[in-house]
Amino acid sequence: MIGIGNCGFGSVHQTAFSIRRPKGSPDYVLLLIKTEAYFEEGGITAQLPPCTAILYQKDTYVHYGSTKPDYCNDWIHFTAEKEDLDFLLSLQIPFNTPMPIPHLTHLSEIARMVVLDKHTWHTYRSQSMDALMRALLYSLASQINSSAGTALSHRNYDALNQLRMAIINTPGRKWTIESMAKTVHMSPSYLQHSYKKMFGLTCMQECINARLKHARLYLCTTDMPVHMVALLCGYDNETHFMRQFKKSENMTPSEYRKHYQI
Repeated sequence: MIGIGNCGFGSVHQTAFSIRRPKGSPDYVLLLIKTEAYFEEGGITAQLPPCTAILYQKDTYVHYGSTKPDYCNDWIHFTAEKEDLDFLLSLQIPFNTPMPIPHLTHLSEIARMVVLDKHTWHTYRSQSMDALMRALLYSLASQINSSAGTALSHRNYDALNQLRMAIINTPGRKWTIESMAKTVHMSPSYLQHSYKKMFGLTCMQECINARLKHARLYLCTTDMPVHMVALLCGYDNETHFMRQFKKSENMTPSEYRKHYQI
């Protein structure tokens, strides 16, 4: 099990600072750097841009810091026994090497949950921290192994992915291309082009898919009338809902319920 030691989320140094550990740390250290910083190794100092990660191996020379105030990072000290170390090494994350991260927000959110669990007592605290740390390392490995042309590297990935999550989680909302474009501060045409290029379908098809997915769940697990299912899934017109549902499932909502209801 991966053990979490000292850790912090959104830590800010209000003045210039330097962290130097000649003999390193007895555990592994993951830094998620959110502002400009510097990194030194082998007598060579390099400037680091925001959105950089560093995974320090234990007992390894450490020297990083910032010449400017308001430096900010997330940091996690963790231990790994043999089985955990095998897992860590299998991800092929380079040690002691600054890594540009295209989507630091996602990693930082997982780090926030790790820190929260560390400082909150509950029955499965150790298991939860282990699972979260593995998710964080998986996500880190995925991002550093992504090529420059992948969706994660797109400059609008954060905004479009947040929109996608909103569509999937709230299909009952009255989504339109115009309202979506306003949410991400893009023109409707640019939004549609970028969304399809990134996720492989249009944003309105994403909406329809999410609505039909929720409808299937309601039909299978509740006795809710069909017109109420339609309303909860964002359809003002029950006939329109039934037409889209039949086109997708090749059966009416009532037939689907009869066939698949739990």
